[in-house]
Amino acid sequence: MAIVSTPEAEGAQALFCYIADVLGASKVEKEFEPYIAGRKSFTDFTKAYSKTIDEAYSANRVDTQKSKDIILKYLNNNKKWFISSLVIAQKVIKEISTIDKDFLKIKTPGWQNIIYKHGDKDIMDTISKLFSSANKQSAKSGGVKYFGDINKWSPADIYFGSKKSIKVLKDLLAEPETKKDNLTFAELNETVGDLIDAGELLPLSLKKVGTKVFLQKVNFSRKEEEKLLADTFAMGVKKWQPMNGKYKKGKDFEFTQAYSGGRDIRLLIKSGKKEGNIQIRHTPASGGKPIKGVKVVLAYKGASALGGQVVGIPQFTKIISTVDKDFAQKLSSTWDRNYKVFEKDANDYIRFGGGDKLYKSNDKKDKNKFNEDMGAISGLTVMNAIRPMLDEYFKKPGKLQHNVMRAIFAYVSSRTPLSSPFVIAKD
Repeated sequence: MAIVSTPEAEGAQALFCYIADVLGASKVEKEFEPYIAGRKSFTDFTKAYSKTIDEAYSANRVDTQKSKDIILKYLNNNKKWFISSLVIAQKVIKEISTIDKDFLKIKTPGWQNIIYKHGDKDIMDTISKLFSSANKQSAKSGGVKYFGDINKWSPADIYFGSKKSIKVLKDLLAEPETKKDNLTFAELNETVGDLIDAGELLPLSLKKVGTKVFLQKVNFSRKEEEKLLADTFAMGVKKWQPMNGKYKKGKDFEFTQAYSGGRDIRLLIKSGKKEGNIQIRHTPASGGKPIKGVKVVLAYKGASALGGQVVGIPQFTKIISTVDKDFAQKLSSTWDRNYKVFEKDANDYIRFGGGDKLYKSNDKKDKNKFNEDMGAISGLTVMNAIRPMLDEYFKKPGKLQHNVMRAIFAYVSSRTPLSSPFVIAKD
């Protein structure tokens, strides 16, 4: 549910948290240290913990979307995620009681009431259905669902959940008003918060880390979140070069002038003591065809992983419109108008300019050329059109721009007033 590589990576973290649970807080650091330090390998790890790994699945203590064998194969080929999973699992088990004192029970080796979940039916599927009901309910007053996807409500990748938490969540799902899509986010978030407070449920959002990691509580205190938002500011725009180049359109499509320059824009942000940027990038193609995919991504200086993202100009401009409707409308209409130009020219390139042949080639260089050409067409049409607008709007930010940036930050980082409590493990 968050920005982590794959379901294999998320499932691996659930498995490693279980192994750390079996070892207990007092032993986990000593046991994991040789692997984190690199003196022992992943192969050594699977040999040492083969029985524990088998029991994790045979006893249904770990329930993941991908099978045990697929997860182990993934880890064998991804040393960095193997180390990251060890570091995070060790940190969580040792410091889980700092989230809530009722989690102290997990620090005891092998506490048998917690199940580690990723992509399962009992917790994650139930929570997904509860979210869907609440999101539909949110549209009944404003006409539009509050969240574009579940990640902006909660980016939890895995859950530590007890049998009690499963029952509470399923009972809520079975209620008549939930089935009628009348569940409110207020009730859903209170339910999740109460289960966390009782030490029965822990939503954990994962970021790939190095050898250091810390746990951060998000949306546990609205007062704290509002304080962070008030301390969030737009800091201008990173310098950029427009995409240069020319091409003939239509049946005679060809690049007549070599292209150069960039097509992304990065809005600079400072939130609390952290500096970073909001990168806006159009992914111009998928499956050899033009697409509208735009990613708006938060990244911090010095962090290994992304801080959150939102996909699509419609959702991005919807967020902006909560503060500045006029600018949101201008940005949206400019994108729509110029995307039509991009789509037509991209299709001409594919049909008449050799794009289809490059995409279907088995040569990696040809595929790279296809992606570069499509990126250039995107830069020359849609991105060259919207980048000056964003640059002009944010280059000398005032109160309005700060408030727009706060709205973007709150949504991208899952900190809106309707977002759920969760814990994030990151460096």
